[in-house]
Amino acid sequence: MTRPAVIPPGLWPPRMGVELSAGYCGEASAEVFLREVRAGRYPAPVIKRGRRQIWAKEDLDRAIAPQGDPAMLADVAEDL
Repeated sequence: MTRPAVIPPGLWPPRMGVELSAGYCGEASAEVFLREVRAGRYPAPVIKRGRRQIWAKEDLDRAIAPQGDPAMLADVAEDL
């Protein structure tokens, strides 16, 4: 069974479970997000107790931040 990603109304919490983390990173499902975590695209959870896994928003922010040419980053900043 596929667990859909969750996108909450309002602000994102500083600590998120797998469904919220998947939504935050723009992944279609928790399973896709977890596959990307195993591949190293996203960080490991900061809390892992049994099946409970929690990611820090600040760690995910670093993983999804634009990388590359500083000129391109300036263009993105201008768009915002």
